Parts: sequence; structure tokens; C-alpha cells
Amino acid sequence: MEITTKPSSSLRIADPSETLEESVTALNQVLELNPENAEARQTLYETMQQILRKDAFLAYEGETDVIYKVRTFEEFQFIHPKDRAMAELFPPQNSPPARTAIHWLGWSVVGLIPAGLGTLITAPLAVIAAIKLLNQPAELIDHRRAWIVIGGAILLWLIALGFIFILALHLV
Repeated sequence: MEITTKPSSSLRIADPSETLEESVTALNQVLELNPENAEARQTLYETMQQILRKDAFLAYEGETDVIYKVRTFEEFQFIHPKDRAMAELFPPQNSPPARTAIHWLGWSVVGLIPAGLGTLITAPLAVIAAIKLLNQPAELIDHRRAWIVIGGAILLWLIALGFIFILALHLV
């Protein structure tokens, strides 16, 4: 296989008797010199398909951030570029700014179960967290969430007051 590294030139097969392993070696050399060479990558993928049709065994040897190191059953070792999108970490490393306020609002809903006593404590905490969020520079959606939390927490707190009033009537 004759390979030139000029940007305008292309890859072309010069020797049809060349083995697939020799082709992979030559393509790896091109990709080491120019990792962004799309034509060399495509030719490498096609050559890899031919190797895998012949023998589907590939052993993982190691990797870096940009390549995999693999070998075939016949002990032919080579590198293969990584062409995959990096997966996003889950859960995200940075929690959304409204998370604390929404968290306390959720506990306010749960606090309604014991006659609203828990909501009397957690609803004001949700309002405080939402007000802190409103005082920070944040996106419009986070400010909207804060206002929803404030409205929801006030509504839950008023419902909790009603439950406590009913509880007090039953105890008297």
C-alpha cells in the first residue's frame, strides 16, 4: 500500500498482494502522523472489517484517551483510534441550582402526612433555599423554578396550618 501524507493526496493500494496486517500497519502509521485523516480512518475501518470476517478474535491489550491497543489471534498487535462520543457522567457532577429548593419542597409534601407538622418546618426551608437561588445569577428557568417552589411551599404551609387546626379541634 502506498501512502502519502500530503493533504491533497489520497490513499491508494499499490500492491494487491499486501496482507491485511500490512495494510493495518501502514494505516496506523498514517494515523500516527495525522490522526484527523478521515480517509485513512475509513480505510482502516474497512480493513478491520475484512480482518474480522477472516477471524473475529480481537484481544484488548490496553488503551489511552485516543486509541485502543488490540491484537489478533495470530498475535498481530496494532492500535485502533477511538471514534466515539464521550458519555456524559450520571449523575451530573454539578447539581442544578434549584435542586435544594425542590428537595425541601418534596419534604414539605411528605410532612403533610403527620397532620402537617413536618411541613411547618420544611416549607420555610424550601422558601429560604428558593430566595437564595433568586439572589444568585442563574438562568431564567432556575428563577422560574424558584418562584414555583415559593408558591408551592406557601400553599403547603397554609394546608399544614389547616391540618394542625383540625388536629387541635380533635384534641380539645
